[in-house]
Amino acid sequence: MKTKMTKSTKSKLLFKCSIFFLFIAPFVSGTELTATLSSGVEYSNNASQRTTATLDEVTQTLGLDILLQENRKHFNADASFNFEGVHYYNGVFSNQTSFTTGFGVLNLDIVENFLSWRTSFTRTEVLGSSADSHTPDNREQRSITRTGPGILFRVSEDSTLSVLTNYILVENSDEVASDTKRINSNINYEYYLNSISRLSLNGEYDEILDADGQEELKRTNLNVGILRQLSHGGLNLNFGFTQTRPEQSDSVSGNFFDVRLTRNQLLWHDWVFQYQEDISDSSIGFEAEEASSADSSEASAGSTATTSLDIIQSKRLYMSMSRLLGLYQYTVSGFWRDGDYKIQADDEKSRGLTLSINQNVTQSFRAGFLYEFTLNDFVDRPDIRKEKTGTYRFNGQYDLGVDMSLSAYIQYEGRANSNNQVREYEEMATGIAFTWEFL
Repeated sequence: MKTKMTKSTKSKLLFKCSIFFLFIAPFVSGTELTATLSSGVEYSNNASQRTTATLDEVTQTLGLDILLQENRKHFNADASFNFEGVHYYNGVFSNQTSFTTGFGVLNLDIVENFLSWRTSFTRTEVLGSSADSHTPDNREQRSITRTGPGILFRVSEDSTLSVLTNYILVENSDEVASDTKRINSNINYEYYLNSISRLSLNGEYDEILDADGQEELKRTNLNVGILRQLSHGGLNLNFGFTQTRPEQSDSVSGNFFDVRLTRNQLLWHDWVFQYQEDISDSSIGFEAEEASSADSSEASAGSTATTSLDIIQSKRLYMSMSRLLGLYQYTVSGFWRDGDYKIQADDEKSRGLTLSINQNVTQSFRAGFLYEFTLNDFVDRPDIRKEKTGTYRFNGQYDLGVDMSLSAYIQYEGRANSNNQVREYEEMATGIAFTWEFL
């Protein structure tokens, strides 16, 4: 995971403040703090994922994961932090130190149940180039800071009106990537139809104030939402319209969909269906990419740190079914994605399938198998076009105690491209790691 901490002193200051707050948190009443220390060693016979002139590498990783939750009457915070140091013994890549975070949220009630101030900070991983291999040299980080006031007004016993305005700062670790400063406003009206159903009307306005001297954009979104609880699941449906208006070019309009359906105990399986369609820009990406950044497969296939501001139309579909059967648990999932860039020749379509099987061999030992298949189509790159990637992974975990575990894996990964054999590669990797949850 690659991080460049020299772009702005702001990231360093935030890092130091986070460390200070986390160390004093255990002494403050009402704070829940968990911390996990991990260390691992990995070996790869083709670390740079090349067809020829392959290089083997031994990597040692030391990490610290911290989850902080603070809940009080007029104050609440929820944040996850990950600090990681990586050492490459054979020098295939440069040694790295990284700091990432999940949805770090700080909410302060100024006037109870009416006026609040919300601040959040996320740092997620993006690709330097979507067409290159997902190696450490092709990973950047994107930091997004949001802060602003929110108003909640109860219109009636069954309805509420909320307004939230944020100043947003977007910074990419790549020095040549586009950074932005923007204002974002949301208005939401909710009406409770009954105890299990509610209807919402939503509007959003986003305007870029500064885009590193590039063309600035204005984005408007209007949608209607329906939320309904089911006997064994739930339905969350939002549909509407999004329009992005550049200053010097034609507007781009499209549909907005955010559909999520969960259903448990259907044909003996638990099901998840999600479809998302929206328009954004290459500086900030989509909130779905931030929310899924903890998932390595989603993070590696996420947005790209492009060098110029561009409009993106994105469509995403995800489905999964899982079942617990005795000592076995298996999950089958599939995805489809379509990313359309309006200016840059970086369009990509991808789809894939994942199968995972896990078994509780004993009370302390678990073993598993994972298979992943991905088909990528680089539409605007005739020198690459379609390529297939397959991954086979065997893993195991042994619990040394209540708070300690030892895990290991062995993995084979290969990529095939009938149009460009230079992009093909095969890689064997294995690793072992120790984890200790000490708080």
